[in-house]
Amino acid sequence: MIDPYRVLGVEVGASDETIRSAYLTAVRESPPERDRARFESVRAAYEAISDQRRRLAHQLFDCSPPTVDDVLSVISSDFVPQLPSERRLLRVLGAK
Repeated sequence: MIDPYRVLGVEVGASDETIRSAYLTAVRESPPERDRARFESVRAAYEAISDQRRRLAHQLFDCSPPTVDDVLSVISSDFVPQLPSERRLLRVLGAK
């Protein structure tokens, strides 16, 4: 499940004009001749949320599983390394 809002770099409540502007900017930055994969992901993201009806359908019915890259990008955005608690260490080690 690739988040089309993240691909286009817009907020969830963005207007049609904002989404179209972000799409055109992304296409200019990565034309199909230079980066075909990026262009296809931008095009698919725009098609998924190009108007209010499609945004609602995406919000209600998109139940595709997340990819490994999606999970890692979400986890890494707010990950803070820290020492594990004593309780967690005991649980991992199998202590009762």
